[in-house]
Amino acid sequence: MDERNISITEGHREVGERKHLWHGILLLATGLFMLGIYGVGDGPAPGGEPNDSLSFGMMAAIALIAVSLFMFIGGKRFFARQDLWVEYYEAIAMAVGIALVVRTFVVEPFKIPSGSMIPTLLVGDYLFVSKMAYGHRIPFTQARIGMGTGPRRGDVAVFEYPQDPRKDYIKRIIGLPGDHLTYRNKRLYLNGEPVGYESTGQFSYKNEHGQEVESLRLAEKLPASADGKEVVHSVLVRPFPYSDGTDTTVPPGHYFVMGDNRDNSNDSRVWGFVPAYRLVGEALILFWSWDHQEGTVRWERMGQAIK
Repeated sequence: MDERNISITEGHREVGERKHLWHGILLLATGLFMLGIYGVGDGPAPGGEPNDSLSFGMMAAIALIAVSLFMFIGGKRFFARQDLWVEYYEAIAMAVGIALVVRTFVVEPFKIPSGSMIPTLLVGDYLFVSKMAYGHRIPFTQARIGMGTGPRRGDVAVFEYPQDPRKDYIKRIIGLPGDHLTYRNKRLYLNGEPVGYESTGQFSYKNEHGQEVESLRLAEKLPASADGKEVVHSVLVRPFPYSDGTDTTVPPGHYFVMGDNRDNSNDSRVWGFVPAYRLVGEALILFWSWDHQEGTVRWERMGQAIK
């Protein structure tokens, strides 16, 4: 091999080593960030099993850290080789790494397992959640960066269930920090003012046991947040007397959330407020919907924006 070819080969090798070094840094940073998010010291959760999303997150974080360390320790010798399978390995590792970066920082898919958000979200809906909407938690802390003004009243938000952070819940944000809320006789009052309602007819659905449930559908008009507009969305109430007597003020750095299926939702009326650091993201759009009871695809729901 002449000196020119040797020089080109050495140049390619140096470029390859630098490239894999930066790849390793990217994967290590992402892995540490994910580990910090999923490993914040909250202690063991009170019963239950961790959900699939968080279990996957922990395993993915550890895998990313392991791959990045391999790139740092053995990458120089390993990636200097010209084998075709080394190129395949690099392509696959980077594709997975980029997918996890997107999932961690940009957008993440979720599935709806319960009927607490009917009629807005149905059991079997699959949706994308923006991980940038409310900023990001600083790893190993309870602080957030890039949160801006925070959630708006009426946002459909995914968050870590405060009583078991290994579970993700999805509800509508009703109360912002400082808001005074009263929920009485199936009507909501915000800061001393009644929230507007308009009946839009009957709504029926099948619950998890296949039983038909009849409800009244209402258009609820939430007052605008400081930087937003009035939010009009649908809620369901059952035709039987009920009063839970909720009367509370949202503390700083917390949010009050409720399900749109008001008589079938485990929410802030039961277990309290959502801390800001527990927020995961804002629900954006449905990309798939499967009716498990009928065994059919709900084609008409695909691509719908979540409001």
